[in-house]
Amino acid sequence: IKLSKKQIYFSDKDVITSPSNYLEEEMHVVASSAVRTALEMDVKAIIVLSLTGKTARAVAMHKPSVPVLAFCTDIQVARRLQLHRSVKPILFHSCMSTVSEGGWRMATLRGEAVRTAKEIGYIRNGDRVIFMDRSKGKKDDMFEYS
Repeated sequence: IKLSKKQIYFSDKDVITSPSNYLEEEMHVVASSAVRTALEMDVKAIIVLSLTGKTARAVAMHKPSVPVLAFCTDIQVARRLQLHRSVKPILFHSCMSTVSEGGWRMATLRGEAVRTAKEIGYIRNGDRVIFMDRSKGKKDDMFEYS
């Protein structure tokens, strides 16, 4: 993968051969788009909801110019994320799950992330932020990442 400030190029060797390779490629394309959008739209932070840290590492690989607030539940994941450029790991005290008994609860997690980011001082009312997480949307959506 050759990276520049505004574009990302995949070499001919990066052929989609398996579903896992497809998901990895999708994650990196979405991460690249998030970083590029943050640069062009004067975004104050990129907020990532991540259980394993993989999504936050994908965003950090594209060298964002804004802080990446990586919300996770595992202290080991948070410690590993401290080694990556621009990533600020933040621990959620509750169990982070995308599904509850009544259905989806990603909106609750996103709201809690925004509230925490405001309390810490990374964002204020009216600031633009980008969310990235790995959650399924509607049944007819084609993508894993949002």
